[in-house]
Amino acid sequence: MVKETNAPVRKKRKSTVADSDPEPDIYQKICEFEEKEAKSRDVVADSKLFAKCIESIHDQLHQVRELKNSQKAQPAKQHNLSANLAEIAVKICLIKKLNRIDKLYQVAERQQLILEKQKCDSVKLTYQNLVYELYHLTTETNKCLAFKSEDENIELVSFEDFMKNAPPSITSKFKNYDPLNHEEAHALKLARLEWELTQRKNVAEECKSLEERKKTVVAEITERKEKLNDLLPLLNVVIKAAKPLQEHLGMSGDHTRKEHCLANLLPDPLYILYANIVAYKSVFETNLTVSIVGDKDDATQFNEAQEVANCLNEDDSEPESELPEVEEVVEVKKRRHRKSAQQVDPLEEKKKRLLEVHPLKIELSFAIDEGPKLSLNFSYYTKLKLVTVNANVDVPSKITANTAGEILAGHNILSELVENDTGMESPNPSTGYLLKKMNLGLFQILVPDIGYAYGWAQSVCGINFLSPKKYCDKLSQQNVEMILKVIRKRLINRTHLAKQMQQLEQNILPPVPEDVETPTTRISTIGQWSSTTFQNFCQARFTQPLIDEEFVTVSDLFYSVKIIRGEANLKAFVVIKNTYPLPPPIFVLDLNYKGHHNSSNCDEIRDIERTLNVNWDHGMKSSAWLLSAQLQHLCSYLDVYLETLDPKTFQPNAKFIQNISGKNRRRPFKFRKIGTTGLFSQY
Repeated sequence: MVKETNAPVRKKRKSTVADSDPEPDIYQKICEFEEKEAKSRDVVADSKLFAKCIESIHDQLHQVRELKNSQKAQPAKQHNLSANLAEIAVKICLIKKLNRIDKLYQVAERQQLILEKQKCDSVKLTYQNLVYELYHLTTETNKCLAFKSEDENIELVSFEDFMKNAPPSITSKFKNYDPLNHEEAHALKLARLEWELTQRKNVAEECKSLEERKKTVVAEITERKEKLNDLLPLLNVVIKAAKPLQEHLGMSGDHTRKEHCLANLLPDPLYILYANIVAYKSVFETNLTVSIVGDKDDATQFNEAQEVANCLNEDDSEPESELPEVEEVVEVKKRRHRKSAQQVDPLEEKKKRLLEVHPLKIELSFAIDEGPKLSLNFSYYTKLKLVTVNANVDVPSKITANTAGEILAGHNILSELVENDTGMESPNPSTGYLLKKMNLGLFQILVPDIGYAYGWAQSVCGINFLSPKKYCDKLSQQNVEMILKVIRKRLINRTHLAKQMQQLEQNILPPVPEDVETPTTRISTIGQWSSTTFQNFCQARFTQPLIDEEFVTVSDLFYSVKIIRGEANLKAFVVIKNTYPLPPPIFVLDLNYKGHHNSSNCDEIRDIERTLNVNWDHGMKSSAWLLSAQLQHLCSYLDVYLETLDPKTFQPNAKFIQNISGKNRRRPFKFRKIGTTGLFSQY
């Protein structure tokens, strides 16, 4: 039982956290103190103190060892041993403290380094942003500066013409025009553009009206041509009907009437050619002359014999194209007052029969002012069914050069008048079989005797071997005008080329028009200009690439030229196509200076050839100066090459900025008309 008492029970007062003082965190305070101390202490001094403590501990440990190794432990020594150990412990604690302070210092420094790095990265990022923004602003500025509106490409009339021709309502506000005022300049530009638009609309309307007028004129020309085409048969009927009346009245005709009478005796191809040339001459009134050459009686007999032969061939079972074989028996012709007999060659007899030609020929003559006269003789071979052409040129007395005479030779002028048409092959497919049957060899052997069988000659005579109809009048009409114009252009171009060669044989470079960019200052001179052959061209080793690529053919014209400067000697082959000046002459070079240099072993010579042989797109108008311009460029390029190769030997004369440029070390072989003398550059 519990004793009950009346004494009041004292209740204990509960203690609260607020009333009790918190116990201090000693470790945290020590850490904070050491962190502050680590920031304030000198690292160098601590490192020296650390080393000093280590050394002191080492010495005291050595003393402790000696005291322990002593045999008898005296009390004084025991006291020193304890003191040393206590001091060692204190220094170890000091070392630990220094180690903690060093670690805390490293952590603080590392944090500081990280903060500095972050600041550096922030500055670098800001810098990169500014650089990018600067680049963007620069790019946009350049775009704005380089902006060109479409109106800048429009070629406007000059300001003076605008003020003179434009209406006063437009030009009145620009009488006191100030070029420095941008607003006025912009307004002037708009006004000029509006005026240009108005003018172009007017021109477009005028062009439209002219086009309509052109269509009307073309329709009239077509109608007149049709009437002319229908007129020829009517004229033939009228002439044939008027013949009895003229014979009865005994009317004496003039030269034209005689030629018209001879025209009736012409074979069909030559008659078509004659009729179309006379019609062409009467319309265009050119200095073209046409005449019929031959005897009337011989032509009449020949035509009668042909008619009889045709009648016999129709009754004969053999084909018309087969000729009677000549017996191989040797015939003997006896002549008086001779004892020896003359043998007849069967091959010559076959050849004579095969090359049977009509007695009448057509002679066509071209003449240009103060130039040569070209005469073409058209003959018709009845067995070969071909028209051949023999050309003769009357060269003026002032042209005496050999190369000029060769370039004006008749076969050279007519060669390749049409592409790949040299006249050395027969356009008639049956000619080859016929010659093979008669054992007469190739057609080229007959060319010196009968003339050149050009394809265009067959066309102008109305012969078309691919058509079932042998003679086509419309084919002749389509080709006569074209061929006559081509022959005239060819004669003019060859005359211009002959004049250039006349001066080149005299070692004189012909002049070039002022509007053509050619170097004017050159030291290299032409030593010799002469003609050569295709065989000599092939024998030169440095020309083999052109032969392999088939850039040159046997039908081309070949010349050689020597250009000299000091000890350097440049030999060049010049290949001129029959269609000169399109394409331009081809130059192949070989330089003899400290060895032979050409396109196969020297890049500079290859660059000179490239510059000479391309980029001459001046058309047919360049025939009077193209060859001379190429030679002038060649002399200047030789000067540039020698002066950049050996400036000590060859005194510099040409003007250029750099001797060598680019990875390919190119030399300045590009002439530009800058200033009075010009400038050479690589590009």
